[in-house]
Amino acid sequence: MLRLKAGEVPALVDTGAQFSCVRSDVAEFLYLTGGPCVFSLCSVCCVLADGTRAEVTNAMKLHVKLLDFAWGHEFKVLNGGAFPHYPRS
Repeated sequence: MLRLKAGEVPALVDTGAQFSCVRSDVAEFLYLTGGPCVFSLCSVCCVLADGTRAEVTNAMKLHVKLLDFAWGHEFKVLNGGAFPHYPRS
C-alpha cells in the first residue's frame, strides 16, 4: 500500500519497467481528492506482467516524493487489465 495525503492505494514498484503506469481508478481517486496532477494524451502499446497487451491513450503527471526527494513524473493510465481491485474507503 502506498500512503498519500488523500489516502492509501495499492502500488507496485518496478525499477526495470520501460515507463510507469497507474490504474485508471487510482488516477481518478487522486484527481477527485485534489491531488496535483496534469492529464495528457499519449499513444503506446505495452505488455503487462500477465502477458496481456494494453493500448494506452492517456497519461498523467504527478508530483512524487520519496523521503527528502521530490520530482514530477509521468505515469501512463491503464484502463482495464488483470489488476486486483480494492474497495474504496
